[in-house]
Amino acid sequence: MIRKIIILLSLPAVLLCQQAPKAMKVIIDAGHGGYDAGAVSDNGTKEKDVTLEMALLLKKHIEEPSEPPVTAILTRSDDKFVPLIERVGLANKSEGDLFISLHMNASPAKRDSGFEVYFYDSTGDAETAAVAKRENEQEGSADYKDKSNPLFILWDLAQNEFSKESSEASDVIQAALDGVLNRNADASLKLRDRGVKQANFLVLNGMKMPSVLLEMGFLTNRSDEDKFKKTEFKERYAATIADAVRQIRQKFDKKSETRVR
Repeated sequence: MIRKIIILLSLPAVLLCQQAPKAMKVIIDAGHGGYDAGAVSDNGTKEKDVTLEMALLLKKHIEEPSEPPVTAILTRSDDKFVPLIERVGLANKSEGDLFISLHMNASPAKRDSGFEVYFYDSTGDAETAAVAKRENEQEGSADYKDKSNPLFILWDLAQNEFSKESSEASDVIQAALDGVLNRNADASLKLRDRGVKQANFLVLNGMKMPSVLLEMGFLTNRSDEDKFKKTEFKERYAATIADAVRQIRQKFDKKSETRVR
């Protein structure tokens, strides 16, 4: 027994402090739902339906066996409206490690296409402000769009704490999607990469964790819309985001290990 104690005490302190890594919790938010259809294409495709389908696919791919494990929690699992404050509350109560909100874009210009990844910022240019305004009007309420509201101010402070991590997570997801859908894909899978941007999305504000919003494509663009009707494309898209989540986990874990040392 004495010899075992001596051996234990001789180990580096960092090894003594190490514990088995906990499962990563990813909160997946399917944008819109219920009476809030979101964007609607000329063919009648509704944003709320595409985001729910993709959220369910993403959950499936995220929860595939991995070490350390990753679990997914949905803000909605069927066609129902979930108020903004409930989405934020569920995510924070679940103590998630990453929040991903899925949406489909829309534009008066039918030629606009592709995906773009956002993280929260209270400022932004005219283009990103317009995207955020459309999403916020459909999912938010007047109370949470009023910047003088104390709750809004507290939410703003909360998300600012995770601004750097949210930016890093956005970069990883953008690079993963670009690599699979553009650099290593045939023409049927290609989707324009519109990059990483910052905007005042209310659903990201108030999250006590790194948070990103993904505009997966444009429902107002026929080519983008058609891609999201193809099983192979949707599966590849969801699997790529899931792979990016694991990369984000590794990135964050390395930063934590550096801090401990």
